[in-house]
Amino acid sequence: MAKRELRRSLKSEIDNLFASPETAENEFQEATKRKKRDDSESSSTPKSSGSSQPFDPHRPRVTLHLNRLGNSFRIDCETLAHFIHYTLFGNSLMKPRWTAISNHRNIPQTLVIRINVQEDFFMTTNLKFLNEFFERRWIELGSDISDRSLFWNSMMNVRLTLQEQVRRKSEKMQKTFEVLGKHDKSNFILTTAQLADRGFPFPGEDGIVPTKRRYKKLSPSSPLFSVDCEMCETTTANRALTRISIVDEEQNTILDTLVKPDGDITDYVTRYSGITEKMMEGVTTTLADVQKAVQNLLPPDAILVGHSLEFDLRAMRMTHPFCIDVGHTLNYTNSTSGGRNSLKNLSEFFLGVQIQTKFGHCSYEDAWAAMRLAQLKIEKGLMFGNTSFGWKYSRNANGVVVEEALQTEVVSTVPCSGCTQPTVVGCTVLNCRCRFVNGPLKCVHCVKLGESIEGDFDWQDTLDLDLDKTTSPIESYLKKDKMTSLMCAFDTSVLDKLPSFSKKIRSKQPSSFPSYDSFIDSVASEMLNDSGIFLEIDKERVEPLEGSADETGEVIDNSEGLNAMLEKLVGATTRNSLIIIIVSSPSKNILFNRIK
Repeated sequence: MAKRELRRSLKSEIDNLFASPETAENEFQEATKRKKRDDSESSSTPKSSGSSQPFDPHRPRVTLHLNRLGNSFRIDCETLAHFIHYTLFGNSLMKPRWTAISNHRNIPQTLVIRINVQEDFFMTTNLKFLNEFFERRWIELGSDISDRSLFWNSMMNVRLTLQEQVRRKSEKMQKTFEVLGKHDKSNFILTTAQLADRGFPFPGEDGIVPTKRRYKKLSPSSPLFSVDCEMCETTTANRALTRISIVDEEQNTILDTLVKPDGDITDYVTRYSGITEKMMEGVTTTLADVQKAVQNLLPPDAILVGHSLEFDLRAMRMTHPFCIDVGHTLNYTNSTSGGRNSLKNLSEFFLGVQIQTKFGHCSYEDAWAAMRLAQLKIEKGLMFGNTSFGWKYSRNANGVVVEEALQTEVVSTVPCSGCTQPTVVGCTVLNCRCRFVNGPLKCVHCVKLGESIEGDFDWQDTLDLDLDKTTSPIESYLKKDKMTSLMCAFDTSVLDKLPSFSKKIRSKQPSSFPSYDSFIDSVASEMLNDSGIFLEIDKERVEPLEGSADETGEVIDNSEGLNAMLEKLVGATTRNSLIIIIVSSPSKNILFNRIK
């Protein structure tokens, strides 16, 4: 009966296909696509139970780019621990630059197994499960992995980024700068915690230069300066500074120059940057020239204005304590996920003007728009333009400004008063606003030769950061994270300082079990309760499987017993878990990793 029903169903499907050739062709194409996806998935994922898994766009994937670490560099304890911590805690840590983890939030568990073996293990032992599960793919690690104490201490202490140190410090302080007062402009300045959360550069980071050596406390008369940068892709960076414009409160240009990046430009990204190959011909101004000019131009109590300002400052390789980001203070879509309305949309919505049109981008125009938006926000108050604070457009429409038509074009390409160099960039955008304002009197090279006016305090001193980078016990991340708990199934006596075990951290000591098998069984049976499992296995202590003795009754090797343990442990994790196995001998260490 079942076969008859199956034949009837197949006949009906065939008749339908022949009845509609177009449908048949479409279904054939869809089937071909599915077959390619399945083949691709099965080629990257070992088959289990004789069937390949269907393609899942939400499935996490881990890709390693070891060339970014340098040709002679091997992953050490700190680098490996950073990778493992990122898989556990995600965006609360800085992403490792040598890994690409897609859908990392969909990794339900991270299992880390360290296997201590003898020197001859890699020449004499062949673990079938490891070879099949990881498809014989492995990476050789640095020699310091052999140090058990260093390894487990690295796993149990999370390396703090400079931004994380700033964020934590600012949480303990009501204000980082008690000298700011309560004048209007300070209400719109990003707090130190917000600067840290948004990835702004801080003093002390490698290669980061402060805009001033010493700053001055803010006052109601502290001036605003809007900055915008254009970047191109080069052989050394994805975002390399190629143009910078700084605008004052009167919307005049005080600095506008093209910048020659360190590497060769591989993509001018003209559609977004407005930079062309012809514009960059003969440009000799360097990033160092720009940094020196900015230090001389800005007063010590300057407030920088911009949109997504952290990207501009990172392109400049500079840091500044007083920042207003119009993408942060204006929010007309009630975005609560950290997203920002684009500068183009903010300008159209609040200023009634269009920027970044089909004619191209100009960094002056973007800086001009950010300055106008910041001035409007300060004038109208904290609630204006932010629906998160209860602002409603229908009741506040009178706050929108309609821009007047541009009048007479100003010749702003007057040569520098100190030399014959031009003071502004010859913009290629049709009818751009940069052509209707006065340019600076001096070029960037003459400005950098001037003197910098300094204030009375060093921002880095007020932050009081540990530039050598400190660590924080992993428990502090578990407390604020949504992770269920972490299981530590290793001898914790190797730790310099024992963690305060709680509901978030559970300890299983191998010595507290009657046998090694019972220890592994206990770990495997409770593994689903934890989001992170740190486990150590000593191969010498693994009991051999029954029947593994030779004809004389002597047990030659316990590899099959170890193989069975690993298969049991990996099988106890849930689907999409990240499996990391480190095999460590006194002189050699290798890493296996794969999404289950």
